[in-house]
Amino acid sequence: MCKIFQKQCFSFILAVLVVFVTTQSAWSAFTIADEKKLGKEIYDKLEKNAFLLHDKKLNTYIGNIGNRILQHSDKAPFDYTFSIFNSSAINAFATPGGYVYINKGLISVVENEAQLAGVIAHEIAHANARHVASIIEKSKKLNLAMMAAVIAAALLGGGGEATAAIATFSIAGAASISLKYRREHEEEADRLGIGYLADAGYYPAAMIEFLKIIKQYEFISKSIPSYLFTHPGTDNRIFYLDSLLHTHYRGGGSRDIVGNFVRMQSLIVLDGNGLINRRKTLTQSLHKDPRNVDLLYALAMTEEQLGHTRTAVDYLNKALSIAPRDGDVLKSIGMISLKTGNSGLARHHLLEASRVNPEDDQITLALGKAHYATGDFQSALECFLKLRDKTLDDADIEYHIAMSYGRLNQQGDSHYYFGLHFKKKQKEDSALFHFQKALEYFPGESTKASSIQNAMKDLRTGKPAKPDKKTDGKPKPLN
Repeated sequence: MCKIFQKQCFSFILAVLVVFVTTQSAWSAFTIADEKKLGKEIYDKLEKNAFLLHDKKLNTYIGNIGNRILQHSDKAPFDYTFSIFNSSAINAFATPGGYVYINKGLISVVENEAQLAGVIAHEIAHANARHVASIIEKSKKLNLAMMAAVIAAALLGGGGEATAAIATFSIAGAASISLKYRREHEEEADRLGIGYLADAGYYPAAMIEFLKIIKQYEFISKSIPSYLFTHPGTDNRIFYLDSLLHTHYRGGGSRDIVGNFVRMQSLIVLDGNGLINRRKTLTQSLHKDPRNVDLLYALAMTEEQLGHTRTAVDYLNKALSIAPRDGDVLKSIGMISLKTGNSGLARHHLLEASRVNPEDDQITLALGKAHYATGDFQSALECFLKLRDKTLDDADIEYHIAMSYGRLNQQGDSHYYFGLHFKKKQKEDSALFHFQKALEYFPGESTKASSIQNAMKDLRTGKPAKPDKKTDGKPKPLN
């Protein structure tokens, strides 16, 4: 995580706490309502500043694990939210009000779903036991600066930047809070967490295995992994959990319950060295199990991230020969084919993928582009219209609809959707140009004419739009 990112992260946390503390007469009565409010403020700021990783599949996967753990815990009166923090640091943390964050770096180093579930169970235990609230209520030393420092330490990890941030306020005070947290709460979170994990059906030793992985990173790294900073005392924790394992949790359990862990892990984008290490590990595993479709898929995604498109397609084709109805494999080979210009092959695979997963918006979008590239503009339009009311991070649906209508020589609808496209982009001149053109094709009393008039009214009465001198209302080619 870059220094600018860290400083911004710390500054907005402090800002949140400043706003929050002004509404409180004292920290001594930190209620459930207070927890929810503070947790929501932090979450909203993280979201607004793009510090959270948004991958629909991965977020659903983490949420499914978290909710399974919750079903087997004494849940606190919170509506829990599970998110992926966009940092390569090996860390996880819970903020007040039931907000649990798992760093993408942690997801990339665990070896199976049970280990990941163990981390989530530990964080849920902290939240269920209201440990942050307990610190606030019991510590007479705690003030706003210290609270900001503690939460910043969790978000920034254990590197020099976090230490510097804490030192800016009160290193002694923050350290004493950290020690108190460790002594009073860490053992309880481990005890509750391993119970949640076992009751949810996972093998409880997974918690110990994860801590041993952390120890390996501590040994080979010059800097302490951030998980050790926010959850210190690893040796003692291993000893304590091991004693519980031998006295209370002698039964077995599953490595994977939600499933597809290897595929989910492959969605985490790593740097060059990380990808090379991942490829090495996956190749070794595939050598032992050459017909494992999950490994073939994960290797394909790794090779594709490394820029080795042909090798990625080879792995996907092999996976497809073993599992011809695998939706993920069909989708990936279709999208790679589309990206490399083989639109006919892309359409073939994406059609099959859409039959397997008809509700996958990414498949629908890619299939629409493949139809368009092969000249089937009506089918392209049908795909894009399905996404008209959806919000996709990497697409402007109105633009694709406009281009498809234009190719079908339906100029009124084409101008209308270009108007919506430029309106969304805050290009007022271009939007008005297309709306006015669209009005020429629709009777004044029609529903579409009314929609156009309302859109133009919104433009004229809304916030000032940015100057639009470059486009002159002319559409760019559809990619």
